[in-house]
Amino acid sequence: MTMKGGQAKTTLAINFASRIARASRDVLLIDSDIQANITTTFQRDHFCNLANIVLGKVRNFEFIQLAQHLSFLPSGGEAMVEFSSYLSHTNFKDTLFKNLLSTINHNIIVIDTAPSWNEVSRNILMYVDYVIVPVVTDYLGYSGCDQIMSYIDEFKQSKLGQCKAEVLGIAVTRSHPRTKLARTITAGLQERWSDLLFKSMVEESVSIQEAPAFQQNIFDYKNGRTRGARMYDQLCREIMRRIVRQRKNV
Repeated sequence: MTMKGGQAKTTLAINFASRIARASRDVLLIDSDIQANITTTFQRDHFCNLANIVLGKVRNFEFIQLAQHLSFLPSGGEAMVEFSSYLSHTNFKDTLFKNLLSTINHNIIVIDTAPSWNEVSRNILMYVDYVIVPVVTDYLGYSGCDQIMSYIDEFKQSKLGQCKAEVLGIAVTRSHPRTKLARTITAGLQERWSDLLFKSMVEESVSIQEAPAFQQNIFDYKNGRTRGARMYDQLCREIMRRIVRQRKNV
């Protein structure tokens, strides 16, 4: 989740879901963004999408199979406008998403959110266990991180314990470590959220930018023999280790 666009949120969602699937775990990747960036990346769409499920136009879930162990549910693109409007008028506006998707049997579900705080975002928070906040090392990225952390905290307080979602961590998804600004922003993140910031950071990489153009995740692009794949592998492993540790502490 993030409040700013351009934070490599979709890239992180795609690559994290793909990395888990490569570990032979069944994963469902959900696109909840009106821009439908994951759908655009893989050029795969379906009438069974998130918007149509919520609007009652779909009764039986039919997911798109992107790879072995990796399924995909498109957002519905512009239909998300109607979806959001419908949520704002229903008596179950914060829990409808959770109720409708409660029968999904996948071990892990990864949701790519829109860069905004709205009815859909709140529904997602009521559904998920963990939130990962992606950050690019510039001023707007840092500002967006601060905003979403505040919004999540305020929302959880307003729900009086009903929202169980926890911020799992903050992931630097695109950095220029040689620049003074990037070093300053990284230092600021470490100082303010030292317990949440993932140590594995993704630096700017051509391969990460190129992979979507070939409709591939970073691990399939050039058979994963790129610097971008190595960086994302380290970050995804750290995320998975933290999830395991959090579950053990419950």
